[in-house]
Amino acid sequence: MKTSRNRFMPIAILSTLLVLLFTCSSFAAGLLKPIGAGDDAGLTISEHRVDVTINNGFVRTEVDQTFSNPSTSAIEGIYSFPLPKQSSLSELSLWVAGQEILGEVIEKKRAKQIYEEQKAQGNQTALAEKNDYKAYDVRVGNIPAQSETRVRLVYYQPLEIDLNVGRYLYPLKEGNVDEERLSFWLVDERVSGPFHFHLQLKSAFPVKDVRLPGLEQEALVQHSGSSESEGNVIDVTIDRPEGSQLDRDIVFYYRLDDSVPARVELVPYKPSANEEGTFMLVVTPAADLQPISEGSDWTFVLDISGSMNGHKIATLADGVARVLGQFHSNDRFRIITFNDRAYDFTNGYVQATPEQVRQWIANVKAIQSSGGTNLYAGLERAYHQLDDDRTTGVILVTDGVANVGNTEHRHFLKLLKSYDLRLFTFVIGNSANQPLLERLAKDSGGFAMNISDADDISGRLIQAKAKVAHQNLHDVKISIAGERVSDLTPQTIGNLYLGQQTVQFGRYNSGGEVMITMTGKISGQEQRWQTTATLPDVDTENPELERLWALAKIDQAMEQIREQGESEQLIRQVTDLGVDYSLVTDYTSMLVVTDDVLENEGIQKRNADRVSTERTAQQQRANQPTRSYRVDSNANNGSGAFNNRPSPGIGHGSGPVGILAVPLVAWLSRRKKKH
Repeated sequence: MKTSRNRFMPIAILSTLLVLLFTCSSFAAGLLKPIGAGDDAGLTISEHRVDVTINNGFVRTEVDQTFSNPSTSAIEGIYSFPLPKQSSLSELSLWVAGQEILGEVIEKKRAKQIYEEQKAQGNQTALAEKNDYKAYDVRVGNIPAQSETRVRLVYYQPLEIDLNVGRYLYPLKEGNVDEERLSFWLVDERVSGPFHFHLQLKSAFPVKDVRLPGLEQEALVQHSGSSESEGNVIDVTIDRPEGSQLDRDIVFYYRLDDSVPARVELVPYKPSANEEGTFMLVVTPAADLQPISEGSDWTFVLDISGSMNGHKIATLADGVARVLGQFHSNDRFRIITFNDRAYDFTNGYVQATPEQVRQWIANVKAIQSSGGTNLYAGLERAYHQLDDDRTTGVILVTDGVANVGNTEHRHFLKLLKSYDLRLFTFVIGNSANQPLLERLAKDSGGFAMNISDADDISGRLIQAKAKVAHQNLHDVKISIAGERVSDLTPQTIGNLYLGQQTVQFGRYNSGGEVMITMTGKISGQEQRWQTTATLPDVDTENPELERLWALAKIDQAMEQIREQGESEQLIRQVTDLGVDYSLVTDYTSMLVVTDDVLENEGIQKRNADRVSTERTAQQQRANQPTRSYRVDSNANNGSGAFNNRPSPGIGHGSGPVGILAVPLVAWLSRRKKKH
C-alpha cells in the first residue's frame, strides 16, 4: 500500500492546467429549442440582467430576463443554464399583468403535473427543475402571442477565499458532455436586446487587486468605502448591446491585501430569542507548511473521449508536451488515457531523458479523441504498477461524465480505499460530474480545482502550484464546545492545503459563549488552535444562512444517495429540506402559479414569507457599512487564534503575483481615462 505522507506532485505537473481552458463550441446558457422546431424558433431573450452581491462570505445572484414571443400563438419557453457550484435556487418569479408571482417549492413529480395542467388550461405558469448536477431548467408556459414575459430567478452560494483570492463565476458555457441533451435540443444563446451585468463586492477586509479575465476593456470598476469602518465596496458593471451571446462564463477575482490576518469568522442568524439560530463558520488557518522539493513518479490520467474533440484534444496534447519538457532526467512519467476503455499509453513508467521526452511528445500530439468516458477504467489502470519506493502523484484531467463501465460512486470509492495515494482532479468546464470528482479528491486527501475557459489561466496555475509545492494540514477537525450547538455540516473536513479555507454551517438553540477548537496534523504532528466566540440571542442580518445550511445538509444526503443508492429515508430527508427551506433539489421543484391555484392545491406560501424576510434584510445591509464577523481577534492576548500570522498566499501571505490580479488603482485609472 502506498504511504501518503509525502505523496505530493512536483510543481511542473500542474502545467497541464494550461491546456485545459480552451474549449470548443458547445452548449451554452439560453433558450432550448427542439431540433426541427417550428414556431418556437421565433422565441427570443429580449433582455438579460444579472445582479450579484458578494457579502459576508456568501453570494446572491439574481437573473432577470424578458422573453419575447413574436409569433401568433402562445408558446412555452425553456431556459437552461449550467448548475452553479454549491448553489441553492431559491426564487423564481413570473410577472403576470404587471404583478410579480413568486414560486413555491413542492415535490418534483407533483410540481410537473400541476405545471402541465395549468399550461394545458392556457394559464401562465413557470417551473424550475434541477437536471442532476448539470443544469437548472426553467420552463415558462404560455408566453402570450406577440408579447413579452418577465422572469426572475435568484440563487445563493457560499464563497471561499483561496490563497487570499476570492473567485466568483457566473456560469454560462456548458461543458458539451450531455450527449442525450445535445442530440435533442438546439440552444439559442443570443440576447436580442441589451445585456447588463452588475456585481457588488462588500469586504470587511481591504481589497488590493481585482481581475475579470478577458473583460479588462469592457468592465467598469468603481471603488468606494476604503476606511476600516466602511470596509471595501467594489462595483463592476458590464453593458453589452443587442445581439450579445450567453456563451462565455464571467469570472471575477478579488485579492485581499497582504496584511489581512488568518482568522476565524462566525456569521449568525437568529430571528428571535425563542427560535433556533443558524451560523456559518469560516476558518482561514495559518500553519507552518514547509515547501516540498523532491523527485517523483508522475502519472497523467487523460480523458480522450469524444467530448474532448477538436481544439480541446489539440491543446491537451500541447500542454502535456510542455510538461514533459520540464522534467528532470531522474524523474519518471506515465500516461494513462481513457475513453470507452483505458490504455497504458506509455506501457509503464518512462525515464524522463531528453530523447524519451521528445519521442513521447510526438506520440501525445498524435492522440485522437473518440468514444465514451470510462473514468473508472482510467483510474484503475493508473493505480496499477505503483512503486513503493518512489513518491507518486496522480492527476486526473476530465471535462466529462462517467458514462461507460462502472459509473456508481461506490465503485470509485472502493477503488480509492485500496490505495493510500492522493488524487488531484481538475474539472474542466461546467456540467461535469462535480459531486463524484470532488468526493474522490477529498477522500484521497487531494483536492479538486474547477476551471472555466474564461479563467485567468496563469493565476489558477499559480494557485495550484502553491498548494502541491507545500506540506498540507491533514486530519483537520473542528469542534464547538457547548450543548447549544448542533448539526455542524459538513461533519468531516479532511485535508487543507496552503491558503484553503474551511466553511461549515450549524444550528444553535440559545445565545452565549462557545469555544471553537481546530486541530490538524503536519507530518504526523498534531497542531491545535482555539478561540472563544459569542452566539447572539437575536441577529436578523443574514436570513439567507438558513437556506445555505439546508443546502449543506442536502448535499450530505445526496452524497449518501450517490454512494449507497436511493432509500425512502434519504429521499424524504432531501424532499423535506427542499420544501421547508424552498430549495430546488433532485426531488423538489419550484412552481409558479396564481394564489387561487396554490389554495386549491393546498400549497403553503413558505417561500413568499422567506423571500420577504430576506429582501428586508438585504435592503438593510445595502444601507449599512460592511460588517466584520471576525471572532478571534481577542484570542491569545489579542494576537488571534493564529498569532497574527497573515492569511496565507503565495509565499505565506504575499498573495498571488500580478499575473492573477491587476492592481485596483491602476485599473481604476485606466477606466477613468477611457470613460
